[in-house]
Amino acid sequence: MKILVFGATGRTGRHLVSQAAAIGWSVHAAGRNGERLQDLGDAAAISIVDLADADQVADVVTRVAPDAIIATVGGALPDGQLVDEFGNNAISDAAVICGVRRLVQISSLACGDSRPFASERIIAAIGPVLEAKTRAEDHLRRLDLDWTIIRPGGLTDGEATGAGALYDDPRVHGWIARIDLAALVLRSVAAAATHRLTLSAVNRTTLPAEPSDLREFALPPSA
Repeated sequence: MKILVFGATGRTGRHLVSQAAAIGWSVHAAGRNGERLQDLGDAAAISIVDLADADQVADVVTRVAPDAIIATVGGALPDGQLVDEFGNNAISDAAVICGVRRLVQISSLACGDSRPFASERIIAAIGPVLEAKTRAEDHLRRLDLDWTIIRPGGLTDGEATGAGALYDDPRVHGWIARIDLAALVLRSVAAAATHRLTLSAVNRTTLPAEPSDLREFALPPSA
């Protein structure tokens, strides 16, 4: 499996790169900071890319010709434009242009149909970011791709817990370690059962008591 990771130098992206390399996948890391890309060492080939330049994004996808793309991007430009929207859209469009059908986009809980179940504190803190991510989700769904959108809960750093789980349910909320999220994302990349689904990702031990009827999404054992 050859994957192209956009946002590879972020805290989640680094886990994606290292874990994918550890299982023998061919990894290509794309980001805007050349020094931070070099820090990834031998785990990945690298490309410096400006997500504000759609042609540049498409050039990277064409050159790498991956089996799958993972997008874990966010942040803002000095003028206030949110990478969460324009960056994700540029990646999605490049996948279509370049004929890469498999794309996994990392979004966030409190986007789209999960927003009514989010806390007012989260909405107040990062509402514009969530709206930008929601628009990027909607854009991806309109494209003829084998996409998966994964919405993690609150992200934490630290050791792997092995308790990360996916739910095909917008009512989910909770926390998840970035290292556990990365493991779920990589399993999803290879799982056709996740195509064209929007899945919530949390540590199963952080689920609230209600709703009580939440059921984990079962990834195939071979994924």
